[in-house]
Amino acid sequence: METHRPSRRAFLRGQLLYRPVAVIGDTCLAEAGIECRSCGDACPELAIHFRPRIGLPPQTFVKVAVCTGCGECVGACPGDTITLGRAYRGDAS
Repeated sequence: METHRPSRRAFLRGQLLYRPVAVIGDTCLAEAGIECRSCGDACPELAIHFRPRIGLPPQTFVKVAVCTGCGECVGACPGDTITLGRAYRGDAS
């Protein structure tokens, strides 16, 4: 899992508080060419979206601003690739 470190500016602005969010790993089934939307179906906040790609299954991504870190997607993932990571206050995607 990639570690996020706040910038000096974030530190000075008081943006060190963080909250858990879903982090989708590189071993997602969609990256292997397999259609899967289990995480999106399990997300009660509708924070997981699927970006269309030509010739491949849609790419999975998380809207950090919407994700509450509930973890429902972690258990629903058949590839066991979703973890809970950190989003610093002020992050948006």
